[in-house]
Amino acid sequence: MDSLTDSLPIGPLQEGIWLFWQLNPTSPAYSMPEVFHFDGDFDTEAAEFAFNEVIRRHEALRTTFHETDSGVLQVIDRDPEPVPVNVADLRGFSAAAQSEQLQSALDAAANLPFDLTAEPAIRLTAIQVSESRTALVLVAHHIVCDGTSMTIVLDEFGELYRSARRGTPPELKPIAPGYSTFVKRQLAALANGALKEESAYWRERLAGVTGSALPGADRTAARVPGALHTYVVSTPLDDGLTEALSEYARRARSTPFSILLCAMKIMMAAATGDSDEAVGTATSGRTPKFARTVGMLANMVVARSRIDMSRTFAETLEEVSLDLMDAIDHQDLPFSRMVADLHDAGLQPGADVVRTVFSAGANGALKLGEGRLSEVVARTVEGPFDLVVDCDLASSGIALDWEYALRTYSREAADGYCAAYLEILAALLHQPDTTLDSLGLAEILARVAPSPRSDAPSPGAMPPAAQQDRPPDGLLTSVEETVADIWSEVIGVPVQSPHDDFFELGGHSMMAGEAVALVRKKVSRTASLRLLFGHPQLRDFCSRLEADADHASNAVDDSRSPRSVGPT
Repeated sequence: MDSLTDSLPIGPLQEGIWLFWQLNPTSPAYSMPEVFHFDGDFDTEAAEFAFNEVIRRHEALRTTFHETDSGVLQVIDRDPEPVPVNVADLRGFSAAAQSEQLQSALDAAANLPFDLTAEPAIRLTAIQVSESRTALVLVAHHIVCDGTSMTIVLDEFGELYRSARRGTPPELKPIAPGYSTFVKRQLAALANGALKEESAYWRERLAGVTGSALPGADRTAARVPGALHTYVVSTPLDDGLTEALSEYARRARSTPFSILLCAMKIMMAAATGDSDEAVGTATSGRTPKFARTVGMLANMVVARSRIDMSRTFAETLEEVSLDLMDAIDHQDLPFSRMVADLHDAGLQPGADVVRTVFSAGANGALKLGEGRLSEVVARTVEGPFDLVVDCDLASSGIALDWEYALRTYSREAADGYCAAYLEILAALLHQPDTTLDSLGLAEILARVAPSPRSDAPSPGAMPPAAQQDRPPDGLLTSVEETVADIWSEVIGVPVQSPHDDFFELGGHSMMAGEAVALVRKKVSRTASLRLLFGHPQLRDFCSRLEADADHASNAVDDSRSPRSVGPT
């Protein structure tokens, strides 16, 4: 270890993110962009000073990650080189071209991937639109920064920028304990058995669980290279609905978030006919000691509820609230270890534990002290979840930001679900003592949310080129045989049909990482978690490997050997 660095093992809350990055090093799926438009005299030098001072104050922002013989280490640079602010100048473009160029520059800055092994996982870009307007894009990778951390970064960056502009010392709180202190405590708790009770709780609570999701469309739709694969919709609650929500929360002795989560689970139950609803939600994992520590402190818990449509909203809310509180009471076990426990106990079902995330977003804002600043929603690529909903519960109003993965949902379906949710929420608040099956929720969904398009590819559909070369139904190509062997070894069940689905056979996100790594090693470097999540059927998955891999012919020759592929 260099004298100017410190190192420690990767934290349990970072493990899944690191695995995803290893398999998808060019993917910005775990990037967290904050985008602002600033009208005024922007000071690039002050911004660069503020940016680097924030990095200096928080060790997570000057950390890189490295594979070693003893495992993954995070290495903290004690005295990092200054990180420049990236500057793009659009002032020379015509007004007609400037709008398109600005959106392109914003998308590029928000989605530029990080090399976690070689650079700090935070970046600031200033895009000069005119002499009096600048767009700012601040991006941090989730492996070093959660939502609460981003609010701290924005708060301190703003104060440091303002102090540089006015030429006075910044008014900042003392530097918080570093993220390494948090990681060491968490690793010690896992090592000494302090979390055995939490582990036992989750094994029992999540036995037989299947991650819940709204019915999707276009699950196997073709991708456009370089396209942005999420569709973001923001749905603010109008004043009447906000007041009704707040009033009912007071009357029911509940919280606005519990009510919004309950409405989401009810909508999912009405849309799917499934009464068992399991939704992921983020928890902060922060004690007062780490209140202002920057790092990945957020954990994921699974709020699982039984939705009985013959009961009222009032009764259902009480149960959902208890389920949520119970999950939060057991939040100390890292999500990656929770999933591993389920796998080891043989309890993991044939789908991901979490497909939908519903959380309350951290409220933070950037204040530069001059000019006018407005925040805009950044467009990002998809991550490992089908749908992520962030609830912005501000004193000025309530809004829900929906991020739909386009591998699962069409834009039309996404818009429909957002509209249906608002209508269902209003119906629940208006008639909380009426049974759910009497409120016409299915009719609302049928009327507002469109059905999957009739021309959408069906699960397992292949592009025409792959269809022309495929063998008779039921027989496998040599590449399919090799991948089938890998899946069989990882999941522990036979994979025999070209239509076998990795997740329906019992695969989950942790197994998916292992399977993709082996496919990349033995068959094609084009294998990725995104490809497996979007195309989980054997033939559909393999057809894309064959189409994209330059060295697929070698894999075909190797795959004709006896069927004995497995982890090495």
